[in-house]
Amino acid sequence: MSDDDLNGSPWSSGSYIHLMLASVVMQFLFMLTAIWVGTNGEDFYESNLDDIRLALRMQLAMGWMMCLIAGLGFSLLPIIYDVKGFDKSVMRIYIGMNVSGQIAIILAILSGKEEIFNSLATVGITLLCGSLMILRNPAMTIIKNKKSEDKKLGPFSYSIGALMPIIGLIILGCWVLRNEISGLGDFAEDLVFEFFIPLTIGTVIISHFNRRLDWEIISPNNIGKVFAIYALLLLLALFSEPLVERDDISNRLSAILQFIPYMFFFIMLNPKKIISQIIEEMPHSKMVMAGVLWMPVIGFAGYMEAMSYVQTTDAMMSYQRWILIFGVAFQVLWGFAIYLHEDHKKVSIHVRKSKILILLSINIAVLITAYSMFTSWQNSKPIEQYPKIGIAMFTLSYLLILIYWLKETFFSLDNWYKTPMFYDKYLSNPKLGSGFDVED
Repeated sequence: MSDDDLNGSPWSSGSYIHLMLASVVMQFLFMLTAIWVGTNGEDFYESNLDDIRLALRMQLAMGWMMCLIAGLGFSLLPIIYDVKGFDKSVMRIYIGMNVSGQIAIILAILSGKEEIFNSLATVGITLLCGSLMILRNPAMTIIKNKKSEDKKLGPFSYSIGALMPIIGLIILGCWVLRNEISGLGDFAEDLVFEFFIPLTIGTVIISHFNRRLDWEIISPNNIGKVFAIYALLLLLALFSEPLVERDDISNRLSAILQFIPYMFFFIMLNPKKIISQIIEEMPHSKMVMAGVLWMPVIGFAGYMEAMSYVQTTDAMMSYQRWILIFGVAFQVLWGFAIYLHEDHKKVSIHVRKSKILILLSINIAVLITAYSMFTSWQNSKPIEQYPKIGIAMFTLSYLLILIYWLKETFFSLDNWYKTPMFYDKYLSNPKLGSGFDVED
């Protein structure tokens, strides 16, 4: 590790490496658990399917995926705003609670006993929600003490950190009261997957193209308006589903509301300018770019399912959500994480290699999934399971990312630097890191 690193540890610049490692290991265990549930025919899984499905999806959203989000955000925000980073003990506690929560949920599901499942799943989700709540103080510290505004990202920059504790509190309440108030479990899922995750994806995409690459795909003068409209559209889509169930709005209006947020955001990303930059062979993350191109398909899948043109079983995740998570969020987050890691290693953006096997495995899997959806539409037949070859390709991508981060964590940190390239321009004193003025 470089002499530029303080205290000989990547903790001095944040804990993204530790969070990435925790995330990649747990996402692989998540996939194995999901496969176990999908192939196990015991009565326990059939009779408790709704609760098992909710627990597993909460593990996905607030477990390894939230580790990714927290790792990226709390590594970069102190640098962007030039404030002292959080105490490393906070992130250690966060990792401990998050991973323990995920393990508790996995053990609950594998137990095969209803009483044990209810106890362990409640412990697991409480730990996951609690891990988000403890992030409130570092998030508020960064927001209150920031020395400058991030004009290239606007409200996108700090909104995710501010929302995390709120999301944790709401999800915990929904889980505890799910048997008392009908529909709370579905609301918890929808809140995370149809509002928080899409908002996070948008933040990461804009951060990569607008801030890191300086392509200015969205004007700084418009970034606040884009955030407000996108968040509002996501909320309208979120609440359209219960309104349809109450016959307050039509299926078609709900379908349109499912489609509009993703199409709006895709258009706001200025695809014409992005394509022109690609034609000019400007360096960028291929995984983040692929995620951008799948955005309209998320909206289209939501429209198709809201209109009942495509139907899946209750045990399955909707096509919209499947493509959102594994086709877009998965590769956007990991693509950004890999790009940031190479920034810490100060690898020139002109010689960086695309992780072609990871890129291909993810996008082939999404293509297979999208083809299955269109086939169902044409044949007017409901879908009972996702294509096994598509699931196999997703599993391969999980394994490849696991191998990549294990290699990077244990064998490739000799040339790691505390302050990543490009971001040092935000710091008053780059040698000391964030939160130190020149006179200090």
